[in-house]
Amino acid sequence: MARNWWGLFSSIMRKRSGYVLLTAMIILMVICLTVVWQYHYYSQQWAIEDQLARHFLREAAHNLANKK
Repeated sequence: MARNWWGLFSSIMRKRSGYVLLTAMIILMVICLTVVWQYHYYSQQWAIEDQLARHFLREAAHNLANKK
């Protein structure tokens, strides 16, 4: 079974090597852009959560100080 797939891949590479390379480059570019977008998105989410946590801690400390 593996030979059949390799033979198919080899025949495609011989006949249309430019298209295969172009397709591989496009897929790699999409994967890289997805990773960069995820990093950017999650770093923004972390910054928002960090800011909110600091704000709530400041308010809690302020409320505790006013109770005394």
